[in-house]
Amino acid sequence: MAITHIVCDMGGVLVELQWLDRVKDLLGRPLAIDELHQLWVSALSTVAFESGCTDFETFTTAFIEEFGLTLAPTVVQHEFLEIVQAPLPRCDEMLSTLKHRYHLSLLSNTNPAHYQRLCDRYDFFDHFHQLFLSYKIGLMKPSAAIFEYLLTALDTPADTIAFFDDGARNVEAARAAGIHAYRVDSPTDILSVVANFP
Repeated sequence: MAITHIVCDMGGVLVELQWLDRVKDLLGRPLAIDELHQLWVSALSTVAFESGCTDFETFTTAFIEEFGLTLAPTVVQHEFLEIVQAPLPRCDEMLSTLKHRYHLSLLSNTNPAHYQRLCDRYDFFDHFHQLFLSYKIGLMKPSAAIFEYLLTALDTPADTIAFFDDGARNVEAARAAGIHAYRVDSPTDILSVVANFP
């Protein structure tokens, strides 16, 4: 079947993340990107926050306790917010181009603090027909359940969807659901893949 729906991850695909530097500063140790992805979807504090179960204050306290940090809550919150930076080059151009040809959705593990920070500064969310945000739907990638939720909400066959993410485990989970999935790191990468669609 032809691709009719495009679903994009946000951080590391559309928006610059300073994950490695900021989390290294918070935890006091360096992390490889795959290790960081795994930590983020397994740490109790981040899972609760990005599944919509806690607010920013509760998350901060839990994060400090879970990782045995000696940092002040205000420092943790500042560093956490700074993980999310500006949209990557060509983001708006890419989304504007795709919106006219495809049904465009965002599927992101995120939290209300990062989402609000981006809403306050940028308008790229306006390009999307639908937003699937982990903290609003109570599910996180790479669970099979979030892709089942996506397929039900979009009401389209899995093989009509192209999904773009920077996390290898997320890409594998999408493929297991029958979705065409691609590991990418930028809007330019997405455009290169889409250029080859029939």
